[in-house]
Amino acid sequence: MFVLPLLALVVGFYLLPAIITVPVAFTDMDRSLRWNWVGWKNFARIAGLRDFLLPAILRNTVIYVVGGLGIAMLLSLAIAFLSTSVKPKAGAFFRALWFLPRATPTVVWGYLWIWTFEPTRYGLLNSLMRTFGLPARRWLSDYPLLIVILAGAFLTVPYCMTILAAALSAIPKEYEEAARIDGATEPQIALFVKMPLLKWPLAFLTIWYTLAFLTEFEYILIITGGGPFYASTTLSLYIYEKAFKYFSIGHGAALAFVLILLCMVFIGLYWKLFGLQRSMVVPGSRR
Repeated sequence: MFVLPLLALVVGFYLLPAIITVPVAFTDMDRSLRWNWVGWKNFARIAGLRDFLLPAILRNTVIYVVGGLGIAMLLSLAIAFLSTSVKPKAGAFFRALWFLPRATPTVVWGYLWIWTFEPTRYGLLNSLMRTFGLPARRWLSDYPLLIVILAGAFLTVPYCMTILAAALSAIPKEYEEAARIDGATEPQIALFVKMPLLKWPLAFLTIWYTLAFLTEFEYILIITGGGPFYASTTLSLYIYEKAFKYFSIGHGAALAFVLILLCMVFIGLYWKLFGLQRSMVVPGSRR
């Protein structure tokens, strides 16, 4: 009884749309919302790369996911280690400051990045450069993909940092003391004692945010709009534009189905890479 309201929301807004996407992908549905069956035509168009924009968009997607995830994980690990190596109150205050971006509304966060990289002299970065006598740059035109990668990565850091800091705090102090007795330095303790014990939190965060980077597009839409000339458009944003901007709903649904399959491929790869089946073994059981 208590689960039913949440279950109804999940089924209505997540499960049913995902199921409906499959038959729509085999139609040429447009703004008229008519179900004209075209079979595998949409998928053949994707497989044959007859959409000349698709190769560049797939490349942008890979760069966005790998770059954003890499920056977020490295920065989260650094903050987690630094904030747990100082006094607890100071560490908590430091982590709270880094958590502020997560508490910022999506539109506000996006426009803060636009203001920072505004190509005119009123932009924050260009204003700082003028102070040092440097010429202004057209940041949003010259480095659009890098800017949205940084925006996505910095927004990912708060949750990752919090989970990793909690995992580091839960490591028994006896492990560190034993390593110090054996002559290990602080970097060696961090690398060879603490890092292996972070395997499962890192595995969870890697899987979760790989899927998040694959499917999110709202920050890209706000900051660069996918431009200039699709230079920062990822697959998820391209699907949104195909379906809801140009009303090529059938083609957009086929691309969405491909994105779902891509997510499943990543889950399978991570399942093997991290050996996730071992995390599901009941203690004391034999497998």
